Amino acid sequence: MVTTIQTTKDRERWIRNARRKYKGTTQSWIDLIKRQNGKCALTGAQLLFDVKNGTCKKGGSGCHPLYASVDHINPQRTDQGFQILCYDINDLKGHLPPLLFNALKQTKEWKRFIKKWRKLAKSQGGRKIFKKLIATGYFIKT
Repeated sequence: MVTTIQTTKDRERWIRNARRKYKGTTQSWIDLIKRQNGKCALTGAQLLFDVKNGTCKKGGSGCHPLYASVDHINPQRTDQGFQILCYDINDLKGHLPPLLFNALKQTKEWKRFIKKWRKLAKSQGGRKIFKKLIATGYFIKT
């Protein structure tokens, strides 16, 4: 579903950085953001495009977990094989073999995790709460 997404200074800056690193046209990046409705392709959480508040700072608290991050859907492809994910979800995906990550996405635990992730995103949860969610797995009911 393609929707209307406002172009903001933050999104424009993010698109310039994506173009510099991954190529493509400005319009192709705008279209991708619109197709995803400004949300993470895996979690459905609203992405943060604000470079100032989203990216790492020396001696700071690291990237915001919801910061928009480019993911190669298939790392061997170089042509428009991209999706936009939350920074921490992309990091998690990048640390697992694709076969394992795809199997993980099918589990009840993953689905509970994503539901909690979206809830935290809606409530504007801070960086620490997202980090805790990943680190402790407190979302899993045993």
